[in-house]
Amino acid sequence: MSNSTLPENSITKPATPPQKKEAQADPLTPSAGATSTPAQAGSRCCAICFAPGVSITLAMFGIAKDLHTSGMLYGLAVGQQSAIRIRAADHASARELTRQVQHFTSSKNSVIVLGPKTSTPPDYRSPEGRALISAVKPPECLIVALPSASKKTRWSDLDLTAFKQTIETDGVLSIATFQGLSKDEELLMLTCFDAVFTVSQCEPDEDFASAYMAAPMVGSLLAATGHKPQIENIRMTGGHIERQCQPCVSSDKLTREMYRMREEGRSMAEISDKLGFDKSTISRRLSALPYHLRRHCM
Repeated sequence: MSNSTLPENSITKPATPPQKKEAQADPLTPSAGATSTPAQAGSRCCAICFAPGVSITLAMFGIAKDLHTSGMLYGLAVGQQSAIRIRAADHASARELTRQVQHFTSSKNSVIVLGPKTSTPPDYRSPEGRALISAVKPPECLIVALPSASKKTRWSDLDLTAFKQTIETDGVLSIATFQGLSKDEELLMLTCFDAVFTVSQCEPDEDFASAYMAAPMVGSLLAATGHKPQIENIRMTGGHIERQCQPCVSSDKLTREMYRMREEGRSMAEISDKLGFDKSTISRRLSALPYHLRRHCM
């Protein structure tokens, strides 16, 4: 990367390392990501930790659609991905994903869904399992859905590092999705991946069947810089998945409604009359919100 120059130019060398560091630093922070092209310098590896009960098929569909149509990952700009390769956790979810992605892309090559290369879900902790993951090249994006975690066998930092090295390719956005991890395993993600999200179930808004909330993991750079959680409301309409995504202040539907009404300028008395709750109950719920939210509505 550095140029070999004549001795008289050597006085400029101390400035070179900081310049190189700046060019590669924090490729996934909100201030750096708003580009529409899929290929960027350096590798970009994200992890998503799903809580038990979250449908991986629905979540993977949402991730792929947002990456393909808007270049967003739970509100984080990562660049629009014109070619996405999904490695599903099992054959059943691969079939359903293949059917559903046809509703938002007409090209079979723009989003490719692949099932495991084995009859049963592979163990990506082992070298044999990692060897089953085919490398991708720019401009493709890679999403790997890992089978649900086993309580008997946990991920170590060495396992995660080896797995990341397997899916990591220069200029490629790689996303690993995990389900059912322990708290200790989730914390390991922060030291290994560039951006880490947690996804958990929450109460859906009116007229939706289910919903989940995605937020940057507590302790991550995204969380520290104020990246807002997102809610994804989901329902089936005419045999295909319909989604509504927006910023989310709480997993509780009633608290979200109270917050929205306060943002509209409604008084505590008006909200009390509308929802049928005592003003002290409304105040208590809003007071439980994070400071950057409650300071706008209290």
